[in-house]
Parts: sequence; C-alpha cells; structure tokens
Amino acid sequence: MLSSISSICHGKGFPKAGDVDTLLKLPSLQKDGQLDRQLLSSISSICHGKGFPKAGDVDTLLKLPSLQKDGQLDRQLLSSISSMMSSRGFPKAGDVDTLLKLPSLQKDGQLDRQLLSSISSICNGKGFPKAGDVDTLLKLPSLQKDGQLDRQLLSSISSICHGKGFPKAGDVDTLLKLPSLQKDGQLDRQLLSSISSICHGKGFPKAGDVDTLLKLPSLQKDGQLDRQLLSSISSMMSSRGFPKAGDVDTLLKLPSLQKDGQLDRQLLSSISSMMSSRGFPKAGDVDTLLKLPSLQKDGQLDRQLLSSIASICHGKGFPNETLVSLIVESIGLNNLELPEYIHELLSSETFDFDENFWDSLSIDERL
Repeated sequence: MLSSISSICHGKGFPKAGDVDTLLKLPSLQKDGQLDRQLLSSISSICHGKGFPKAGDVDTLLKLPSLQKDGQLDRQLLSSISSMMSSRGFPKAGDVDTLLKLPSLQKDGQLDRQLLSSISSICNGKGFPKAGDVDTLLKLPSLQKDGQLDRQLLSSISSICHGKGFPKAGDVDTLLKLPSLQKDGQLDRQLLSSISSICHGKGFPKAGDVDTLLKLPSLQKDGQLDRQLLSSISSMMSSRGFPKAGDVDTLLKLPSLQKDGQLDRQLLSSISSMMSSRGFPKAGDVDTLLKLPSLQKDGQLDRQLLSSIASICHGKGFPNETLVSLIVESIGLNNLELPEYIHELLSSETFDFDENFWDSLSIDERL
C-alpha cells in the first residue's frame, strides 16, 4: 500500500496524512469491507509522479455510469483508461464519459471493447485523446471494408502508434493510399504488416520515406519489390523506426555480401538474425565481420560457421573477433555447446556485447 502511495507522490513531495486517509477510506475504493488494492494500483498508475488526486475526483470517476457493468465497476474499462492516462494525472470524468459514449466506438448498442483496446494501445501513457479525433479516424473511408471498420488495418495502425499518441487522420489516409503500397488495385496488407513491424511504437512514418524505400532499385527483383529482402530489412528494424534508404542501398550493394554478381541472401539472412530488432548495421561493420580471419576457410568465408555464429548471437548484435574466436574454439572443444556462463549471458534480453569485457577474458575463461 505504501508503495502505491509512494508511486503517486514520486518526486512531488510528502502528501498530507489526511489526504491519504481520506483516499484510502473512500467507499468506492472498498471491496468486501476492505481497501481494494487492485483499484488503488490503477489509481496509482494514472497518478504516478503527478501528486495526490482529490478523493472527490476519484470517487466521481469510479462511480461514472459508463464505467459500470452489471451494477459494478467495470475493471477492464478502468484498465484501458489507466493505460492511456499512465503517469498523466487524473482524467476528467466528463472526458472519460464522452469517449466511452462515442457512437463510432459502439457495436450492437454497446461499447466495443476491442476497439477501445486499440485506442488505449495507441494512447498508452500519452493521455486522453480528443473524442473528435477518435471519431474522425474510425470513420476514415480508407479504414473501411465492406461498409465497416477494418479492424485488421486498425490493428496495424495501433501497432505503429503504440504509446506515441493519436495519429492525424490525414497521415493515415495518405499512407494507406500510397501507390507503392497497393497491389491489384487494393492495399497490400502484407506490405503494410512489414511497415507496421518496422515502426512498432515509433510513431507514424512519413509517406515519402515509405515510398522511397519500397521503390529502392536494390530492393527490386524482376521489376517488382522483393518481399523476401524487405522481410530481412523488417526483421532488423523491428520497432526501431524507418531506416534511411541510402543505408539500405549501401548494405545491399556491399561487395562482401555478393556472390556470383548477386546479393547473397544466405549471408544477408545471417546478418539479419544477429541484428534482429537492433536497427540497421553500418556497412563497414558488416564488411569487417565477414572478413574476420577466424571466419575464413580455404580462403573463403565459412558460411556454415557464420550461420552458427548468427544463431548464437541472434538479436545480440555483431560479435567482435575475440568473441568469434571464442565461439569457434568452443564449437570445436564442446561439440557445438558454449560454456554455460557465456550461454547465460547471450540468453539475457538485456545483454549487449561489450568489447572490453570480451577482450578482458582470460585464456582459462575462454576455454
């Protein structure tokens, strides 16, 4: 309980004991004669670092008719409200009521919770959207299919804008109508999915940047966009934002990535695996890795070895020569098994390669 109070008042100074007591004894915060800690947690999330809310404001919100279901507070709805208002301070009950009663958010005479969840995802921690902006987006002709809102499209938009706030309806419309995103006269959903993956949580991309990337000559094959290549780019850039077309072009034309005069897709796949969700690598770093002496065999790059390295380093970035040598030694000595402590490090989601760390390994540790 003290933790919830601490979260509310983080950086705002000490609350008045009377205010704390009044809030904790609020009838609308009680359940079965005791303080409802789950409700207090939702209030704490909304008010994190914003100071103590007025007990009257809390009471008004929790008693809002549009937040009730079967005569009780609808916790699922409150969770969506809490998500949007996380660390933003207490919302006005009137604003909550207006949003929940928006005609475009209704289905069969009731609030469409799936739609509200998408809106909540977009506005996570960014505050309450204007009801008019929500209504305009949901009624956008380019977001409709067979006379109804296309939820699959809205899901892609929601993914792109997660936690970045509400997009402008005009920007959404421009992107969805982009000629390079069309196929057989219709929006190419597979392409939009790749764009959505790249931009997840990074906000809406500029239509011009999308168009430039999709028309890049080095991304074409037989006069059409090479979707397999785009998928590799998308894997590296997942949730990292849109790459510069020039950087993509430079990488795909790198001489060390070519074989028989064409891009070597197997090599690109290994690079993509190591850089998964880490952003676009510098062409020079790729070149350095592919030319490492410990990765060569009979005067050529050992592709099978690189594939093993890529599998071990998936999503961890590029290893330096020390780590590559260590892995090569370990593969030879331990039948494709790395020393346990190294495996644990590489398995950690928060681990990043630290050149100084690997260079400081003793010979005994390396073996």
